[in-house]
Amino acid sequence: MHMKPKVLIAVMLCLTLMSCEEKIIGYKYNTGSLPTSPVNLTEFNTEYDDYNASAPTLGRVIPFCFSTNRRGGNFDVIFEPMDVSFDKTSGVLTVSNTYGSWGYYAEAYSALNKGLYQVNTSANEFGPYVHIHLKDPGHGYLDFAILYATDIDGDFQIKYTHNHNDSASDFTESQPVKFLNSPYDDLYPSFNDDFTSIYFCSNRDNDQFDIYSVEINGSSEEVFKLLADTSAHEVIKNLVLSGDHDDKCPYIFENMLVFTSNRPGGFGGFDLYYSIFENGSWSAPKNFGATINTEYDEYRPILFEEEVDYNRHMMVFSSNREGGLGGFDLYFVGVDKVEE
Repeated sequence: MHMKPKVLIAVMLCLTLMSCEEKIIGYKYNTGSLPTSPVNLTEFNTEYDDYNASAPTLGRVIPFCFSTNRRGGNFDVIFEPMDVSFDKTSGVLTVSNTYGSWGYYAEAYSALNKGLYQVNTSANEFGPYVHIHLKDPGHGYLDFAILYATDIDGDFQIKYTHNHNDSASDFTESQPVKFLNSPYDDLYPSFNDDFTSIYFCSNRDNDQFDIYSVEINGSSEEVFKLLADTSAHEVIKNLVLSGDHDDKCPYIFENMLVFTSNRPGGFGGFDLYYSIFENGSWSAPKNFGATINTEYDEYRPILFEEEVDYNRHMMVFSSNREGGLGGFDLYFVGVDKVEE
């Protein structure tokens, strides 16, 4: 059957318009994809040591805090904004040191710098863990708690500061989290997903670093009260996560715990491992493999949701591998989500 010329022209015109409309309202790449091999966070790194990051998120707003010795011989914690963007036309994912489309929160998160005045000393400050709570959705007021470890008094002890008096920039003087600390080195605190426990690492047993937990049975809104508790708590070594070598830097996001270890069977130095919380306990740790780990040291992994790749979490860690800007550099990579 043959179409009449006018009908054929109308059909062709309709198909052309549909094609043009798809180009206007559609995209070649509708979802982003995080890299499966580590990428250097060039805009955040220097020739010095940059590591031990924390990146709580509120949507795509990512206040990035990490330890660095770029300001002198000792390590301080600094705050820099992170923007993760994805171009749906080109498919290019970019991680930059900018405020992006933060809007009001650019000012709100900048208050973290006031908190870091309470954190940094003439000694070393490691392993920041920043907790945020949106206290007043109508005005964007944020509650902050900054946990970290400092060796200002000799051994590393876990301390915290938080803002108060309904002022985003008014932070308390740093105080120790007494139920976590010991006469040994205690570092890298991290809450579990439902705020029933806090995990950390310590070398209180035979000078070997292991992963410990303390039950707190709290909530996101009660963090400051939880940390101020001076009563005794049972400190439990996790025998699944801890081995016969150094296991350090636990970090929990949703149902996944990541940490670093120099246990046998790795690729050299400290490697990154993960464990999944299922059926009420943590699974046996698994090495992230040769795609992420190297013969050098991989250290202090963290996970967070960047709202670009819906199949993977973004993991940031530090490494002194070859090809960096110097010392330890910060890297990012995508790791598969595990359904709960």
